[in-house]
Amino acid sequence: MKTLGNLIGGLLFVGTIALSSCNPQPIPVRLPELPLSEVEPYFSEAAEVQTIDTSYYQVKNADGKVLGTVLLSAPFSASVSGYNGPTPLLIALDADNRITQVVMRDNQETPRFAQRVMDGGLYNSWNGLSVEEALAKDVDAVSGATYTSNGVKNSLKVRLEAYQRQLEKDYSALKPSLWQRLFTPKRR
Repeated sequence: MKTLGNLIGGLLFVGTIALSSCNPQPIPVRLPELPLSEVEPYFSEAAEVQTIDTSYYQVKNADGKVLGTVLLSAPFSASVSGYNGPTPLLIALDADNRITQVVMRDNQETPRFAQRVMDGGLYNSWNGLSVEEALAKDVDAVSGATYTSNGVKNSLKVRLEAYQRQLEKDYSALKPSLWQRLFTPKRR
């Protein structure tokens, strides 16, 4: 009888594993703390950094006015590699959601390749662009640092796409449902 119980228990365990792999749940992303000192170079009036829905950071001044947004490409682009590993980025957006700065964070890239990318102006390629415009822009890799350049471009793309999905989700939550529109009495 004990063997039959072990067999049934084992089958239930295997079945549970099989079902969970057929319907995987998204793993929530947990963003690291972003100290004020890291955003001050991009937002001179920054007084507060607030994490929004485990997705991005809002930067506010002393009066609570939103100055802009900071996106970190990691962990969203963890599977994207440059020449020698991930190419983590900090992407600063102004209050109108236009890119003001793209900066490579601590990484394992060969310093001379990382410097070529910076000297080649790749990070400035997206300055002034909206998220949609940046995603649509075809940027050439920097000669002599193609892997690092492609890592940066792909990290930026993956992160901006995730941010865009988050904004769409936030916006759709504000739209009234069909049920609300049909059955909410109109005011006169």
